[in-house]
Amino acid sequence: MICTGAMVNAQQQAMFSQYMFNPVAINPAYAGSNGALTASVLSRSQWTSLDGAPSTQTFSIHGPVKYSRASFGGQLYHDQITVSNYYGVYGFYSYYIPLAENVKLSFGLRAGASYYQADMTQLDLYYPEMDYTSDPVFMSSSFGGWLPNVGAGIYLYSDRTYFGMSMPEIINNEIETSVESVNGRQQMHYFIHGGHVFELGRSLKLKPNFLVKGVKGAPVQVDLNANLLIRDVLWVGASYRWDESIAALVEIDFSKQWRIGYSYDMPNGDDLGPFHNGSHEFLISYRFIRNKNMAITPRYF
Repeated sequence: MICTGAMVNAQQQAMFSQYMFNPVAINPAYAGSNGALTASVLSRSQWTSLDGAPSTQTFSIHGPVKYSRASFGGQLYHDQITVSNYYGVYGFYSYYIPLAENVKLSFGLRAGASYYQADMTQLDLYYPEMDYTSDPVFMSSSFGGWLPNVGAGIYLYSDRTYFGMSMPEIINNEIETSVESVNGRQQMHYFIHGGHVFELGRSLKLKPNFLVKGVKGAPVQVDLNANLLIRDVLWVGASYRWDESIAALVEIDFSKQWRIGYSYDMPNGDDLGPFHNGSHEFLISYRFIRNKNMAITPRYF
């Protein structure tokens, strides 16, 4: 084992449980599809009670251009894991083509940059009696830098159904370090997502969703979800992340403009399960409607 080595790959994109209520975070083609300027704030605390666990915050805003098929938007985000911080600012552009009555196909682009920084000198080393001063990795604080990137996606949707595919980051940027033997690289992530709303009665609807995530060097991950919509106001649902966790979700739509959501992920057989108390995620979204008297279509996704 001392004479051998191996490359280790891991997920780089932030993970969300409420992806079905904030698809623009994974697919730029979703921008403007709900017909109004929409702003969303999301905060996720993963693996609570575990030191150095991931923490993610995002802010996004997007909306259609009046008398046009185009939409614009933007996103700010911060992702922290132990001593590493990942900041990003991206802009969105999408354009839709009507295929049939209430059926549209949207194409989206995403462009911007992220800043990655990891300060290894802030790590609490496990064996204090050992001399780490000869290891340049633990004595460096200059890992990272600016990483410009672009992404793309497509989004097919109607009033009750959606299906999308995206690659949020296409360029495989190298992550610079001050240690010659240590290097990193951004990898393309692939997302496939979809869902449909079934009418169960006058005041009850069912919306199953799925999300497939893939990246080179890591196993494909599948999220399955089902939500019940009660009286077009209250969403109650559950998610299953394959071989990792089970989540409970609740969303409340206030006046078709405000949306507040919460999800709690419970470990399901993962190796870290005994060491943390699950994950919490909060979502607040506001849909800007100028004419308060106009009929507002309920947002199913």
